[in-house]
Amino acid sequence: MVVSSRGAGFGWGGPLDDDIHRLVEMVTELGIGVEDILLSGLMALLGEGSHGARQAQKACNECEGRYQMAHHFGLELLLDDRATPEQTRRIVELQQISLAFRRIAQAAKRIAEQSLTLQPGIDEVVAHVGASMDLLEYLIKQTRVHLRNAILYSTSRDRNYARVILEEDADMRRAYMILESRVQEAISEQPRTSFPMQQLLGIATWLDTIGRDCYRIANSVLYDPPNKH
Repeated sequence: MVVSSRGAGFGWGGPLDDDIHRLVEMVTELGIGVEDILLSGLMALLGEGSHGARQAQKACNECEGRYQMAHHFGLELLLDDRATPEQTRRIVELQQISLAFRRIAQAAKRIAEQSLTLQPGIDEVVAHVGASMDLLEYLIKQTRVHLRNAILYSTSRDRNYARVILEEDADMRRAYMILESRVQEAISEQPRTSFPMQQLLGIATWLDTIGRDCYRIANSVLYDPPNKH
């Protein structure tokens, strides 16, 4: 293998630079594929087109293939006895991020599926439970921002992207809990006509699930192990 300085900007050096850079690209491509599934599902939810959402299962299967490739390649690198401690930490980090992206792909697929079957439209269901579309739109926007920051971190290793996720997490979590409480109350009051409300609750819960995975990514990468003396 040719030794290069390609990985210098990521904080490592040594004979595995090219291979780690390749793993970075694989994980980033996985994240972008997951982001596409989420965007397609949200577009369908907001009535802006359903073609992409109808392809969610196929796209999720493709993401699973990307995950498996990245995962096995990462394992090969971890078994390489040339890896420095810093290189090993980066590889493990990328393995954790790719696993989170895999879970997010499943959640995004579920959002797409439920968006296609939600009747009546999302705005009517939200109004029916006594909530505001602004609340749901904020939750949607922040979920997309969290996922985008996780992808950008996987590419650049710039901790600022991870910090933004942690800093904005409390507000996002609060929005979800307010929406959840409104929907749960409406379901308990109108159980016989609760199916659309249950779908809304499912979509909100999957959005929260994605936010939780992004939070775990950020929390993990910002953890600094104590120095050993």
